[in-house]
Amino acid sequence: MERSEGWDAETIGDALDLLQDMVLWELVPERWEHIEILLSRLEVALATGEADEVRDVVVELELSGPVRAHRIGSAEKGGMPEPVLDRRNTLVHSLTGDPHRQSREQQDTPPTRGDRGDRPDR
Repeated sequence: MERSEGWDAETIGDALDLLQDMVLWELVPERWEHIEILLSRLEVALATGEADEVRDVVVELELSGPVRAHRIGSAEKGGMPEPVLDRRNTLVHSLTGDPHRQSREQQDTPPTRGDRGDRPDR
């Protein structure tokens, strides 16, 4: 999934901020299931270039985050389950681009005079 060139910086920034904060969330299992569904929607919206849907899902994710109080007798809160973490990581990489692509491109570029350690001609 490649990042669309049409995305505005604010949309990408909001999505990345939320995805980064999400690893700190403590939620009950049912909420994590809901988060996973929303992450699937975000993945589809990014793949199809639907910027409005990306914004809508980011808002829904923000509203689905942790709350201070939970019902007495409800399930214990816990950190992000592995499948949700994997999906979240995939989304972060798709929004930031392939970090290895740049290093591969740099390796394909011939070194300049200074990169080889040569002394400048006098």
